[in-house]
Amino acid sequence: MSKNGTKSKKHHYVPQAQLRHFACDARRKTIWVFDKSTSRSWPGAIGDTGSENHFNTVELNTGRWNFEYIFQDVDDRSAQLISKIIEQKSVAWIVENDRTALFDLFATQILRTHFTRISPLHIAKEIRGIISSLGCNPDDDPDLAIPSDSSLRLGAVKSFLDREEITRSMARLIPALFAAGTGQQFVLSDHPVTITNALPYGDAGLDCHGIMVLLPISPKFAVVLVCPTVIERYMAIDQVGLETEQRARMERYRDGFRLRTPIEIQATELSGWNNRQVGQSARFLYSATDGFKFARDILDGNPELRHVKTHVHLGKMGSPPPRRNGMPEGLHLVIQGVDDHCMWQIEEIDKSGEGLTARTKNIGLLGLVAQDARDIRVELYDNGLAIKSMSAATIERFGNPPEGWFRVVHSDSSLRALMKKIGMKSSS
Repeated sequence: MSKNGTKSKKHHYVPQAQLRHFACDARRKTIWVFDKSTSRSWPGAIGDTGSENHFNTVELNTGRWNFEYIFQDVDDRSAQLISKIIEQKSVAWIVENDRTALFDLFATQILRTHFTRISPLHIAKEIRGIISSLGCNPDDDPDLAIPSDSSLRLGAVKSFLDREEITRSMARLIPALFAAGTGQQFVLSDHPVTITNALPYGDAGLDCHGIMVLLPISPKFAVVLVCPTVIERYMAIDQVGLETEQRARMERYRDGFRLRTPIEIQATELSGWNNRQVGQSARFLYSATDGFKFARDILDGNPELRHVKTHVHLGKMGSPPPRRNGMPEGLHLVIQGVDDHCMWQIEEIDKSGEGLTARTKNIGLLGLVAQDARDIRVELYDNGLAIKSMSAATIERFGNPPEGWFRVVHSDSSLRALMKKIGMKSSS
């Protein structure tokens, strides 16, 4: 890469230093590549992999600007960081400056791929489609014009330069190291940072409780940024009764989180992370071996994943949120505060009560939340479908405590009074 940004032509959206850890030859020059669009795989040169000619070039009125060089500092720091993690087989040595560099690596790798510049285009098209369905002509509003290729590329540059917003969101997350078991391995993709949520009611935002963000750094290891509330659950396993096999697994995770040493994850969990590489990538997978049968099986059953254009879609106007398949059956209340979250089952609802008035058998959790229910957000689910939600809320217990009655109301007294008045009028 040219430091002045004028000579380079082949631009990597996955750094070569990262790809070399997945090399299939001793000289670390070759890597296995899988094309989702065709299901074809081949050994490719690392210099040509994870790249595109002039990917980081934009045409301006003043001429062509090659901005590949803006990633150089991050790539240099990241290469050293990843090499040391693999060499030490630990993240225990990571101090504040290293944490900053690690978060910068994750943020950069999220922002430098195709999706950062393609997603705004798809959102613009979806908005224009909505406007058209309402009988209006989107061409009448210049702000609704389809963004040009140059503006999309410049938008990607701006996102990278403004990435501090993402790193701030990551700052609360705790780095951990996952290890593949014997005969297993991590794969990489053209969008290598994958995001999931450990909670059935969790969302994919970096600020959400339960979030987990994973980046494979070699076939053996992956760095994962874990929500503190997830780790707290593992630290509290001595307080709950667990079956022997389940306890042994959770102790292994707890010790790894505590010592910041490699946690050998189960084959099913590793498959889940690899499957996300398939689903969240644009086109290509990379691996140290030609072990892409799992990807072919996924794509045969889900052909729409062969051509992923964006991770962001606008919901259909007037439609409710989709059903969360991981939620248990029945009525459940999800409570999320600033520092923690929980879910309990609802036995019955008093529709004539103020706000959300209900009863639960989870007396212990109810007592804990009611002691400090400052500006919480609650959602009521019926068989996984959100049917009611309230923000800036508080929980009050009433009646005989063992019966588990409570009400969810607005924490602002004036707003609570207004809602109560509206509720009385609507019921009269």
